[in-house]
Amino acid sequence: MIHISEETPFGWTAIYRGTVGATGLDTQALEENMPMWLLEYLLTNKVPTVPMIKVGFVLLPYPARKGAEQLPDLLNT
Repeated sequence: MIHISEETPFGWTAIYRGTVGATGLDTQALEENMPMWLLEYLLTNKVPTVPMIKVGFVLLPYPARKGAEQLPDLLNT
């Protein structure tokens, strides 16, 4: 079985359902309904590039209890 679906706000919607043996007969339906990235992968063997997302953050020490040793202040805060 081949099942192609897309995510919707309410779950998943089926775009195509068929068998491997019937894909030759369903070529036009598959080309019209497949996402472009899947067509590129299957027909040209190109994998889509995933954009790199960098997230910056600062890790601060938890405040020490009274009487406990204090950590030194950070220079970049």
